Amino acid sequence: MDPNDTKLLLEETSKNTLEANIEPKTLEVLNKILNTLLSMNSRIAKIETEVEKIEDVKQQLSSVVQRMDQVENNIADLQQHNKEMENSFEGMGQVVEKALEKCELNRNDIEKIEETTMQEKSIIKELQETVLDLKCRSMKNNLVFNGLTYHPSEDCEAKLQNFINRQLGIEYMVTLGNVHRFGKYGRNGARPIVARFVYRKELEHVLKQAYRLKNTNFGINEQFPPEIEIRRRKLYPIFKKEKSLGKQARLVRDKLYINGQLFNPENININPANNDREIINQRTPSTPQHREAANSPPIPPRSKRTRTESDTAEKSR
Repeated sequence: MDPNDTKLLLEETSKNTLEANIEPKTLEVLNKILNTLLSMNSRIAKIETEVEKIEDVKQQLSSVVQRMDQVENNIADLQQHNKEMENSFEGMGQVVEKALEKCELNRNDIEKIEETTMQEKSIIKELQETVLDLKCRSMKNNLVFNGLTYHPSEDCEAKLQNFINRQLGIEYMVTLGNVHRFGKYGRNGARPIVARFVYRKELEHVLKQAYRLKNTNFGINEQFPPEIEIRRRKLYPIFKKEKSLGKQARLVRDKLYINGQLFNPENININPANNDREIINQRTPSTPQHREAANSPPIPPRSKRTRTESDTAEKSR
C-alpha cells in the first residue's frame, strides 16, 4: 500500500476511535498505537524514498559500468592499434635505416664521380689547351691580308707579292708556301688572303712595314685559331690604351704584357667588334730614322728563284 494511503487510513481510524465510546485507558493505548503506526508509516515512506534513490543510483552505476566496459574495450582496441603502429614504426625504421645506408653509399659514389669528373675536366682542358697550342704553332708563320680585291682568274701569290712590293715597300720576293683566300667577305667586299711564310724573318719584316697601311682599306694581322682571336679581341682595347699612355705593351698570342708584367684579364668585360681584325704585333716607327731601319730587309734582296719540289709540295698543302 502507498504510505500516503496508509496515513489516511490511520488518521481516519484515529478519528473513528475518538468518536467511539471507549474507555479512556483503552483509548489512550489505541492512540499510542496509532501514533506509533503513523511514525512507522512516515519512516517506511522515507525508506522507500531512499530505496528509490538507491535504485536510481544502481541504474546510474549500471550505466557507468556499461560505459566503463566500452571504455575498456576502446582502450584494448587502442592498445592493439598502438601495438600495430609500433610494429609498423619498427618496420619503417628499418626501411629508413636501409635508405640512409643506401644514401650514404650513393653519396660516396657521387663524390667519387665528382672527383673523377673534375679530373676528366682538367684532362680535357689540358688537351684543349694542347690542341690550341698545336693550332697556334701550325699558324705561326701565317699572315692574313685584308682588303685585296678579288678577280675570278687571279693568282693569289702573284697578287700578294705585288701588294707587298708596292704597298709595303719590300723590294725582294718573299718566300711563300700556301696562299689562298678564306673566310667571310671583309674589306673592299673581298675575302681575306692567308699566306704561309717559309721564313719567320720575312714575316716579321712584313709586319714591321704594316704601318704603311694606316688610313687605307688594307690590313695585316697574324693568323690565330678562333679561340685565341676571341681572347685577343678582349685584350686589344687594354693594349691600345696602355700604348697610348706610353707603356711598353705587347700581345703574345692571348697574353698581354705591360712593362714586362703579365696582365690578368679576369676582371675585364669588353665586347670587341667581331668584324675587325686589328694589327697587333706591328711596331710603328716613330721617326724617319726608325722607318728607314725598318724598311731595310732582314736578309739581302734576291730575285725570284725557281720553285723546287719541296716548295711545290709545301704550296700544295
